[in-house]
Amino acid sequence: MTAMKTIRAMPDRERRFFIVKGASIPYIQEAMTAYASSDVRVAAYVPTPQDVSDCLVALSWVRHVDKKSWKIMWMRSFGFSFGLIAKYIGRSDETARRWYREGITDAWSTANGL
Repeated sequence: MTAMKTIRAMPDRERRFFIVKGASIPYIQEAMTAYASSDVRVAAYVPTPQDVSDCLVALSWVRHVDKKSWKIMWMRSFGFSFGLIAKYIGRSDETARRWYREGITDAWSTANGL
C-alpha cells in the first residue's frame, strides 16, 4: 500500500502536457468550492527516500495480480473501508475482503519467490 501512495505522491513531470486550458475552468472550480461543506485539508502523504527507492520493486510484485484484486488494493491504499469498496464493486464486503486477501497473498508469494 505504501508503494501505491508513493506513486501518487511523486511529481509527474509529463502531466503538464495533458492540461487543457480553457476559460471556464476557474469558474467551475469556484462553483465547486463555493459551497464546500468544510475547508479542512488532509495532510498530504510525503514519502521517505526509502519509500521512493522501494516502490517500483513493490509494484513489480503486484503486476500479475488480477484486475479485481488490483482495484481493491488500489482503493484500500486510499483508506477506503471494505464496506465502501463492496458498494462500489456491487458485491458483499466479505467478497471484497477475500479478493483483497487473494491479491495480497499473490504479492507475498511473488515477493518471497514461492
